Amino acid sequence: MNPLTPKGLPRLLKFQGRQEAPAKGRKSRGLLALLIALLIAYPFLPFVNSYWIDVAFFVGIYVLLGLSLNIILGEVGLFNLGHAAFYAIGAYTTAILYTQFQVPILLLLPLSALIAGGFAYLVTSPIIHLRGDYLCIVTIGIGEIVRITALNNPFDLTKGANGITGVGNPDFGLFAIQSPTQFYYYIWVIIALVIIGLINLQKSRVGRAWNYIREDEIAAEASGINVRHYKLLAFVIGTALAGVAGNIYGSKMMIVSPSNFTFMESCLIFVIVLLGGLGSIPGNLLGATIIVVFPEIFRQFASYRLLFFGAALVAMMVFRPGGILPRKRERAGLRGLGISRLPADEDAFLQEALRAAPVASAGAVQPAENAIVLETQQITMQFGGLVAVNQFDLKVRKGQITALIGPNGAGKTTLFNVITGIYHPHSGKVLFMGEDITRLKPHRIIAKGIARTFQNIRLFPSLTCIENVMSGPHCHAHHGVWPALFHFAGQQKEERTILEAAARRLHQVGLWDYRNELARNLPYGKQKMLEIARALASDPQLLILDEPSSGLNDKETEELMEFLTRLVHEGFTILLIEHDMNVVMGISDRVTVMDMGYKIAEDLPQNIYNNPKVIEAYLGKEE
Repeated sequence: MNPLTPKGLPRLLKFQGRQEAPAKGRKSRGLLALLIALLIAYPFLPFVNSYWIDVAFFVGIYVLLGLSLNIILGEVGLFNLGHAAFYAIGAYTTAILYTQFQVPILLLLPLSALIAGGFAYLVTSPIIHLRGDYLCIVTIGIGEIVRITALNNPFDLTKGANGITGVGNPDFGLFAIQSPTQFYYYIWVIIALVIIGLINLQKSRVGRAWNYIREDEIAAEASGINVRHYKLLAFVIGTALAGVAGNIYGSKMMIVSPSNFTFMESCLIFVIVLLGGLGSIPGNLLGATIIVVFPEIFRQFASYRLLFFGAALVAMMVFRPGGILPRKRERAGLRGLGISRLPADEDAFLQEALRAAPVASAGAVQPAENAIVLETQQITMQFGGLVAVNQFDLKVRKGQITALIGPNGAGKTTLFNVITGIYHPHSGKVLFMGEDITRLKPHRIIAKGIARTFQNIRLFPSLTCIENVMSGPHCHAHHGVWPALFHFAGQQKEERTILEAAARRLHQVGLWDYRNELARNLPYGKQKMLEIARALASDPQLLILDEPSSGLNDKETEELMEFLTRLVHEGFTILLIEHDMNVVMGISDRVTVMDMGYKIAEDLPQNIYNNPKVIEAYLGKEE
């Protein structure tokens, strides 16, 4: 087989990956060991004095701040330009409680994190639904409110512009941390622990959920992700880490002042994340080092510091928009997902997954054959004066393919959006297995057993194919942050179950060879099949497909028809919107016709084909 042909390419890529992976792994481990050795030996190098040890300490402060913002901006994609506010909350919590109540600094370390995270929850809960520029503007406002509040010295707590002095050092009992070298090791040990925790989170269903939201909120919600919950979770964890940085900063400087937590400080943290690369921990380390060390080396040009950073950011956006050290997902393979005891050969894992028994859907009892799975009763959906769906009734029976057809603009996709919870109808009901799901959110509807695809493909383009499909079983899993942080046995078992389900469905649609390829790199037809695989991975009782054959060539359409027929034999029930009448007539058991929001016909395919009302809806009539 010619390796340059489309069929030979996956085998060539897989062969190259097997040859290069061990070498890359050894190189990465070697660089990591070298970096750790350098960090340990740094204070004792001959050219390093107390000044440069302090510089390395402040690199650590900004690494911690960058990592904290990276959770919010890099992992979830939420613009936060008021991050210095939560840094200030941690510092002022430490300063106030130490100077007024003599609470030990070490006890204030977790307390500062809790208060900063709690404050973030309170102020972001009402605005977490905002996106893009709107969220960015609100966070700027939060940052300024905190700074001005500290400046105005409420209840004589913050001491105004002069700040709070006399903050103590961390005391372990046997010794207190006081010297530059001690503070250097103190912060870098904390950073090491934080990085281990963040890597574990990145390689868990929590980290993947954050990434799904960053890529496409609607697709994430429709895949079973509670978008609001995970956004708030990212804000709380990220700001809690900023609170930790504030505690360490206050105990080192022994003074906390509003001038240290300005809008410009938030901008510098923002630049660290963008320069290094969104979601990239090594990039974060590099970005913080550049931000801190560059002004020290070129101190005579300090007044031009912001000009340089602005120019560097513009250059990055033009020439390397992913950052200096972007996160390379496709190189990691399945072992990069963080699941323990995976076989070295990924094809061997596939065979294990195919032998494993599928996990049953979280939906309730399986319906009897030919029973009504889905029913809409008098559904009406309008947008202002436009009635998109008008008193629409639909019944979908178990083990059948029901097609919903009609001319463009008839309201078909709007009806699908109502069924799957993206829209809430103005009147009427949606019943699934006899249960009213009309007002449920999309992530709860998919957990009931309804999965869907979209008319315009909605994948997670910057994630690999296997990661895309792993979003399907998310709604049936339950382990959260703490099990992910510490890789508990139950969490690892659950992760393996998710991966097995994704592997089976990816193999079923013929995309196993593309498992480590980014979704955006697939051709259009394969992207369609990847979206179907993601829906199947949730083990639904009802599969809703919105124009699955659009954009496919004749051969791909025939293969799709055969595939959907096999799914019915496997036990799935399918509701689809389709414009290709060959597909509709070839595989459908029942056809419902929609025009201008109304149902105009419902019958067997052969009867619909010759229905005068249907012909008139599509072709019009002579005057």
